[in-house]
Amino acid sequence: MKSNNVKLLQQLAKFTADLEFPWSDSDYPIYPFLWEREVSGEFTIENLFRSVTPQFEPYEEGGKILKTANLEDYLKQVWQKTPKHQKAIELLKNNTLSLEVAEIRSLDNPPDTFKILLGQTKSGEWIGIAPQIPADFEEYTPTGDMIIGEPLLPIYLPQTATNFELLNKLEPLLADLDFCEINLLGGFTDTGFILRFGETRESMFNNLLDAIGFARTFPFQKLTPDTDSEDDFEEEYMEATQGIDDLLQSNLTNLHTYLFGIGCCYNIYFIGQTPDGDVAGVVSMAVWS
Repeated sequence: MKSNNVKLLQQLAKFTADLEFPWSDSDYPIYPFLWEREVSGEFTIENLFRSVTPQFEPYEEGGKILKTANLEDYLKQVWQKTPKHQKAIELLKNNTLSLEVAEIRSLDNPPDTFKILLGQTKSGEWIGIAPQIPADFEEYTPTGDMIIGEPLLPIYLPQTATNFELLNKLEPLLADLDFCEINLLGGFTDTGFILRFGETRESMFNNLLDAIGFARTFPFQKLTPDTDSEDDFEEEYMEATQGIDDLLQSNLTNLHTYLFGIGCCYNIYFIGQTPDGDVAGVVSMAVWS
């Protein structure tokens, strides 16, 4: 581990010791976080989901947040139901170089999972499809208010005529298709798939998961609670969270707050980029019922 990263983690560990996330229905610790590029590769939300197991018992029992699933099984289970399902998947197959399916788990109940379909089009852009799962689009605020928001990222429109035509054919077709995520919420059935394109795999993935409310990227939100009442938090707690905010803002650039999850349990990352291009900060969990 790089010496400057060791120093930053030691400073963060000093402030996070015995510290819990300020706004949550249940108490969860705050942990230092480090992603070294030379060890883990480029930091992306997808790579994070594929690499990291949540550190919060019992939520770590489910393992990684995202895993590769069997494509053929998924196509048979989901995309052979009706002629409209078959038409949609044939359109997708005919316009992509390859397809893959990923399984994403919720945080509050490890067996709860849903699947997304993604691939690279023949013109080089990326395409992704996900079921419109139930999401509240909640937003964290330093005041503790839970705001119901909406997707944050702008929709990317295909830059080639072929993909633009594919969008116009697929989007209305997908909107009317029924789906059943048998491993989500005891078997969640609804109508409508979300379709997103991206110039790169990363931008498509981020946009798709933002659209369904599972992975949301915010400008940096300070960890220190914003409260007028001296009775809400002890002075030592306020000093510790302020110390974390100061450390992050003085040592990191491109700071963001990330909110991952659906239902009532969310991972919250307060992270930014080190001078060497690594990613560091703190992570916690919140339960909002």
